[in-house]
Amino acid sequence: MKKTGLFSLAAVLILTLLVSACSSNGGNSNGDNSGSKGNKEKVKLTFTLWGDVNSGASEQQLADEFNAAHPDIEVKFEPVPGDGYGTKLTASLAGGTAPDVFLIGEGDFRSYVDKGVVEPLDEYISKDSGFDIDIFQKSLIQMGNFNDKQYYLPKDFNPLAMWYNKKLFDEAKVEYPNADWTWDDLTQAAQKMTKQEKGKYTQFGFNAGTWEYPIYTYLWANGTDIGNEDGTKAEGFMNSDKTIAAMEKYVALSKGENRVSPTPQDTETMGGDSSMFMTGKLAMMVTGRWVKSDLDKSDVEYGSAMIPKGADGERAGIIAAAGWAVNSKGKHKQEAYELAKWLSGTEAQKLRSADGQILPATVKELDEVKAAEQNDKAIIEMMDYARLPVTMRSSNGSLFREQFTQALEKVLLGRQDMKAALDEAAKNVDAKLK
Repeated sequence: MKKTGLFSLAAVLILTLLVSACSSNGGNSNGDNSGSKGNKEKVKLTFTLWGDVNSGASEQQLADEFNAAHPDIEVKFEPVPGDGYGTKLTASLAGGTAPDVFLIGEGDFRSYVDKGVVEPLDEYISKDSGFDIDIFQKSLIQMGNFNDKQYYLPKDFNPLAMWYNKKLFDEAKVEYPNADWTWDDLTQAAQKMTKQEKGKYTQFGFNAGTWEYPIYTYLWANGTDIGNEDGTKAEGFMNSDKTIAAMEKYVALSKGENRVSPTPQDTETMGGDSSMFMTGKLAMMVTGRWVKSDLDKSDVEYGSAMIPKGADGERAGIIAAAGWAVNSKGKHKQEAYELAKWLSGTEAQKLRSADGQILPATVKELDEVKAAEQNDKAIIEMMDYARLPVTMRSSNGSLFREQFTQALEKVLLGRQDMKAALDEAAKNVDAKLK
């Protein structure tokens, strides 16, 4: 009896252990190990930006550090090289295969919000006691806020400024640009640094290109714009007397016998404005601080200055920025928010700005750069003059940009004069808005 009782008790205990074992792992037919804390399946996230692995070295380092600090999450960095970023991202969003976190440039902030593919972050931020949004520059946070909702966390930013080739200035015996320069001063200096040999241009003083951002700063400095403040009207703005006069003067920089700027065709033939600048074929250009990386790798001696003032002493600038967005259709939005926060946080800002190629979006880190910066001081000062283009002021902004760009192209190709082209563009914008 005793042996039989002991055997029965042992059998019960063994059966109990077997049942327990089956219910805790392999007994689940779908392979879900969530019942065992030690074998919990990791949440897998991906994030992307434009560029390649080499240019995104900081992002890969941040991904590795995030993975080390979050054992329950596995992050994969998938950059998109070349100019196909927007096309690929849009296609992946439409197909439901987009990354959990993706980078967007400020010019497209509003359009992606309007598409409903960006997750508002306010609820996540309000519940996150360890995260203070006030660490960021106020203007940059506001750039990512639409309809009183925060959609983007800043990665970095670059104010546009004027860059000049010191060697070409020295050869022409022209004083370097200063804070008092007007656009007329720029034109006069550009004339002295524009050269021809046997009727062929070999050097230009300034690049009056077709990129709309520098043109916006020029128009603003001359007291005009291509649309009203809320982006609901083009007539009387895009084709106002001020806009027409200013654009005629701007286009004249790259047309006619006395031009000081390459045409778009010249720029393409000569390899682009940055290449022209570094090879001594261009004395001045208005662009963002991202050009600094290539300039520092070359032998060119360069300087930076604030964008010149208009005739009435008004100065205007613009900030190019990038922000991290969380995919609104993602499966793991809380974890994606944690990743976006990590990629925009203080340590990330320090890492990216360590080599001096970008400006940190956080207040404390930017103040440290300001205190130590000498060569690029003027670039940082342009922050005080930054304005928002119509693409960021209105959901209709892309329509204004599209029609304005087409009008400029028609003028440069000689198909229409400035007034006719801008009249038609303004009419088209307002007709489509109605």
